[in-house]
Amino acid sequence: MALVLVLFVAFFVVLFLFLLPILFSLQAVGSLFVYPKQLKAVLGNRILRRNHALEHATIVVMMEREPGRKLNGFSSDDGFFVQGVRSMEEVDSAAREALRRLRRGQKRLAIHRNCGTTIVAANLLMAVLFLASLGVGIYMGWPLYLMVVGSVIVALLLRVPLSLVLQRFVTTDADLSNAEVGWVEPANPRDLRGGVLGLLLAASTVQVRVFHTDPDAVEILRDDGAVVR
Repeated sequence: MALVLVLFVAFFVVLFLFLLPILFSLQAVGSLFVYPKQLKAVLGNRILRRNHALEHATIVVMMEREPGRKLNGFSSDDGFFVQGVRSMEEVDSAAREALRRLRRGQKRLAIHRNCGTTIVAANLLMAVLFLASLGVGIYMGWPLYLMVVGSVIVALLLRVPLSLVLQRFVTTDADLSNAEVGWVEPANPRDLRGGVLGLLLAASTVQVRVFHTDPDAVEILRDDGAVVR
């Protein structure tokens, strides 16, 4: 009986592993209906792209000061969030140093290998290569499964290079000449959109408010009622 159970489990494990490349590829195809629109929206939002660049640079500075730290972040129209912090002071200091260095031309700080854009790049690549492999495989009479597996491997290998290109030209803008770091404050759990998980993350998450002085800047309403741009 035990042997039958082991064989039964082994069969489904092998079946799952066999189908995994196909499942990944089908999921990636669905991203073709979502990610291009999101990238287009980000490209048209200069403020968000600049905040994204400053978010990356701030995290890079913090990791330079203490290598090996686990930090995450995401950006919004009025600044950005950093998760995994110990104090607001360390983030404030890092954000101001990051801004100074970006202004001095260190644009590499705005690009980060672990950015969420890498997930977008992987899905887009996988979707395009999956569809291409099906077309080529059917036309040439090549084994479709091997073509699909090959497309997944190529997508995984190229996801980071494509992510760096997307960050450089689409999702970040390292021109922070008209930006200023305003203040750092504890994150509101509602902004993290994670339910109970959001409440837990909020304990180690801060929001950095950034304001911009160019015409397409957004307004930020401070707790004291003042409005800055």
